[in-house]
Amino acid sequence: MTCAARKRKVDPAMSDRPVLDPFGLAREWVAQWEKAVNEHGSEWLGRPEAAQAMQALSGAAIKAQAAANEATSRMLAAANLPSRADVEALGARLAAIEAALARIEARLPRPEGPAKRPAPKRTRKPPP
Repeated sequence: MTCAARKRKVDPAMSDRPVLDPFGLAREWVAQWEKAVNEHGSEWLGRPEAAQAMQALSGAAIKAQAAANEATSRMLAAANLPSRADVEALGARLAAIEAALARIEARLPRPEGPAKRPAPKRTRKPPP
């Protein structure tokens, strides 16, 4: 028998075994890991200490964000640059000015046709 003929020959004992699927194994391991993490997380979140710890962590994050915002605004003020609040206030003022201008334009009468420019005056006389 040649090598190619031996490769085509199917062993009946081998056909009953499932084919090794590494991606299937990985999916199964991830599913088991997710299930275990979910069980432990649910158990941990059921404790009152967990709620207190999460509340303390949220409070610390809010304080850190406020401190970072304050430091940034001090740095911008020292560099004579506008802060985010300054830019937002300018945007609000500009929007109010544009709205007022739109109201004024709406009250003005519209010209009938295209505006004609006056012809330029002739200041030079032709040669005699």
